[in-house]
Amino acid sequence: MAATISHPNAPIRVALLVCGAPIPAVAEPYGEYPAIFNNLLQDGLKELKERKAVDPDTELILEGFDVREEIYPENLSDYDGVVITGSASNAYDDLPWINKLVDYVAKFPRGNEAPKIVGICFGHQIIGRAFKANVSKSTRGWELGWTLTDFTEEGKKFWKEDSMRIHELHQDVVHDVPAGFTLLASTAHTTNQSMISEDGRIVTLQGHPEFTGPIMREFIRVRTANGTFNKELSEASLKVVDNTVDRATVAARIVDFVRKA
Repeated sequence: MAATISHPNAPIRVALLVCGAPIPAVAEPYGEYPAIFNNLLQDGLKELKERKAVDPDTELILEGFDVREEIYPENLSDYDGVVITGSASNAYDDLPWINKLVDYVAKFPRGNEAPKIVGICFGHQIIGRAFKANVSKSTRGWELGWTLTDFTEEGKKFWKEDSMRIHELHQDVVHDVPAGFTLLASTAHTTNQSMISEDGRIVTLQGHPEFTGPIMREFIRVRTANGTFNKELSEASLKVVDNTVDRATVAARIVDFVRKA
């Protein structure tokens, strides 16, 4: 049985569905996505401990599964949460591993004994596609760098804040809110920045809470050099890349979400 709030000393177990790899300039100093996401969630757990919301001895264990190689958790009951990472791939591409991931999400069990699901960027888009939303490139181009999102009233209730400061790195978007989901956050660029399933088992974020300013700086530097980002977009993003983000707050909310039945 998955760990829940009724077992405060049990470890919080998270399965990370790895959908890509950071560029070498990020991976070399900061690690691959399992390391980057583990750092994020450990920061969230630390925040919960400081608030005395969890037992001080509580541990969080993260295990990575490379779904590009069609590797998935064998026993979902071993986990409290499943987190789907970002990717350089497009969630709407007709590729075997992407189609399998979409099907996996669409058929994922939703009872209280099943893990919660959190989708980040590409993961957000995969969840959108799995539930029949329109997912494609934005007509507005890239949303890049430090961004302030606006919460809906439901978003304020879920995220327990009035807004969210987060890094963005995407040009694909979920254009609408699929049936069975509620919108939590928007920006001027992207209407669907965050959503939650009506049964409270799935939550998504278009932004990247796992990315710090230094990580974003490397992405911007490398992708400007190779022509992905134009000079104007790059310069505007670098001006705010070190602005404060709500990393620990968002991470704590994610950890709190997955640990409760």
